[in-house]
Amino acid sequence: MLEWLNRRFFGYLFIEMSGFSPERFLNMCTVHEIELWEVVNSGQTYQFFMTVSGFRKIKPLVRKSKVRLRILKKFGLPFFLYRNKRRKFYALGFLSFFLILYSLSLFLWDIEFEGNRMYTYDTLLKYCESEQIRYGMQKSKIDCDGLEESLRTAFPEITWVSARVSGTRLLVKIKENEVLSEIPAKDETPCDIVAEKDGVITSMIVRTGVPMVAVGDTVTKGQILVSGTLPVIGDSEEIMNTHYVHSDADIRARTEYHYTRQIPMYRKIDVETGKVRKGYYIKVFEYSFLLMRPRPEGTSWKRTMEEEQLHLFENFYLPIYTGTITGKEFISYERPYKDEEKKELADKFNKDYEKKLLEKGVQILENHVKILDNESLCQFTIDFVTDEPFGKQEALEIQRTEEPEETNHSNERN
Repeated sequence: MLEWLNRRFFGYLFIEMSGFSPERFLNMCTVHEIELWEVVNSGQTYQFFMTVSGFRKIKPLVRKSKVRLRILKKFGLPFFLYRNKRRKFYALGFLSFFLILYSLSLFLWDIEFEGNRMYTYDTLLKYCESEQIRYGMQKSKIDCDGLEESLRTAFPEITWVSARVSGTRLLVKIKENEVLSEIPAKDETPCDIVAEKDGVITSMIVRTGVPMVAVGDTVTKGQILVSGTLPVIGDSEEIMNTHYVHSDADIRARTEYHYTRQIPMYRKIDVETGKVRKGYYIKVFEYSFLLMRPRPEGTSWKRTMEEEQLHLFENFYLPIYTGTITGKEFISYERPYKDEEKKELADKFNKDYEKKLLEKGVQILENHVKILDNESLCQFTIDFVTDEPFGKQEALEIQRTEEPEETNHSNERN
C-alpha cells in the first residue's frame, strides 16, 4: 500500500525500449538498484514501468547499452497537476473537498457503547443527550472524564467506564456489576396469603402464619389460605391478645387456564409477480435524496431498505448515509384457511401460551386444543390443566382495641 501511494505521489512512467542490447540495460538497472516492474517483451521492444527518480538516473546506462527509450504515458500527482494547472476551479474544488473533510473531522458523528447488557443502547444514548453529548457536536466540548463519572453515578450497576474520542466517534466501554449492589430489605409487613384464582391445593408448607386450608381442599379466588392473625388464647380458652405477622408459605395448587383466539375465516395472500424496482438514496445530515422510478398507478409493492454510514477509516465516520431500496410488486387475494393451516395456527398459539406459562414456573399437566368454525370466524380454544405456585400476599387490616377509660366513682354517704 505504501509503495503504491509513493509511486502515485512522486509519479511514474510507462516506457518502451528498443535498440542494440536491451538485456544489458536491464542488468545494469538491477545492479544500480533502479526499480523496474511489469517488464514485457513484445518481440522487438520491451515495455515496462519505472519511477521518475529512476528515469533521471539512467542516462549513462542508456548510452552504454545503446538503447532508445520512448515515454508512452505518464502517471501520478506531478503530471496530473501539470496537465490541470490552468483549471483553477478544478483546483479550488479539490482543495475545498479537503477543507470540508477537515471541518467534518472536528465534530462527532457516531457514538458506540461496548459491554452494556443490562442497559440498552437507546437508554445510554438518551442519557448522553441529556448530558448535552449528541451527534454533530464539537469534539472539543466532550468531557470524557465527566461523562465517565456521571455514567457511574446515574447507573448504579455500572462499575467501570472508559470513554474516549477516536476520529469522529465516541467510544464508551462499560463493565456492569454482575452481583446485586445491595441486599433487598426483608418485608415484615403483616399480611395474609390469599388465592388469586380458583384451584385445588396440592402441596402446602407454612413457615409463618396460621394455615386456613389443607392439601386437597378446593379454594376460590380471594379465599384466605394462610392467615397473618395469631390469636393468643388464655387458660379459659378466651382470646387474650392478637399478634399480626407476615405470612410466609410455599403453596402449589392444581389450576386451569382457558385461552380463546379468533381469526377471520379468510386469509389474505400476497403473491409476488416477479417485477422488481431498485432505487438509491443518500442522506446528508437531515436531508435525503431518493432516486427511484415511481410505481405504476394501481399496483402494490413491498419495499426493503439497506442503509450504511460512510466512513473513510475505522473511526472516521461522516454524517452521510447511503442506501439501496428494493421494491417487489405483489398482488393480493383472499381464500379460506385450509385445515392444515388451521392446525399450524393452533399449534403456534398453543406453543406461545405454553411458553408464557412455563416462564412463570407453571407445570403443565394437561393440554386440550379445539378448533371451531362459524360463518365468518375461526375460533381456537386452548385449555390447560396446570400445577403452579399459588397464593399472593395481601395486607391485612389491623384491628386495634381501645382500652376502656378508668373512672373513679365515689359513694357519698348522706
